[in-house]
Amino acid sequence: MKQRIWMVPAGAVLGLGWGGLALTLGNGSVKRLSAPLLALGEGLRSLSLSGFWGNLAAWGIVLLLSALPLLALVLMGGKRRAADEWLLGLMSPILLASLWLLVNPTQLGRMVREFFPVAAGWTLLSMVLAFVMLRLLRCLEKAPREKLARAFAALLYACAVLTAFAAAYGQVLEGAGQWAEVVAGNTDPGSLTPLIIGLLCLLNAAPGLLSAVTMIWGAALAQALGQENFDGEGVALCERAALACRMVAQATVVLAVSGNLIQLALLDELRNTHFSLTMPLVSLMLSVGLMLLCRLLQRGQQLQEDSDSII
Repeated sequence: MKQRIWMVPAGAVLGLGWGGLALTLGNGSVKRLSAPLLALGEGLRSLSLSGFWGNLAAWGIVLLLSALPLLALVLMGGKRRAADEWLLGLMSPILLASLWLLVNPTQLGRMVREFFPVAAGWTLLSMVLAFVMLRLLRCLEKAPREKLARAFAALLYACAVLTAFAAAYGQVLEGAGQWAEVVAGNTDPGSLTPLIIGLLCLLNAAPGLLSAVTMIWGAALAQALGQENFDGEGVALCERAALACRMVAQATVVLAVSGNLIQLALLDELRNTHFSLTMPLVSLMLSVGLMLLCRLLQRGQQLQEDSDSII
């Protein structure tokens, strides 16, 4: 377990770095992300306007790029198409329309032209991700138990990293937004206000980080369940995981009210406050659910041992 916990702080560090990058880029981020695709559109348009052969070459490039998803679909073979394969085929017309609009941006409204490359790019990337996930699910339908356990563990590890990343990234933006409100107030924030803003961001990120830790324990448990014999080592892992999940649930509840208590105690000293009446239900459900599953597995193992001893 120790060698896997590093995934949580690693995901958090990535989230902090990405949040800092997003704040550094600021309002120009859309322009920077759009620049490569806009350059592609301008290059194809210049090629098309260079003459007959240039126009033919530009259309050839556009059609070739648009046909790549269909080519992949043909190479997969088979007569009956699953949902993931239809999604792959749908990418071709969307890619063709996107490239055509990049070459002919005057067909778009003036306000949309600059944002369109990012919108089209993210749409196509989301379709690729959806295709990969649907394909993976279909491949796992008839997989053996050991492979299913490894896949489930890998999924939980990936979710743990993404959860830690999202928690850190979201709080970087939230903290920057709260500080912007203080600056906009044109008042002296003092030294305590930025400190409390940072502390609140840390407290708000904690449930997500704790959820990631719970997923790490769940991944280890999934790997243990994939083994042929769920022996004493697996029962011991259940006990440790149940204890860790109970501690996570308790910490989640305490942290949910800590921010309000700190702000209430320092109310007269702060220039900016954010009281909330929320409870991190996702973190609670994950930790409590895994704790109950561990207890059920322990009870089942005990019943199995009692049954074997009677027989």
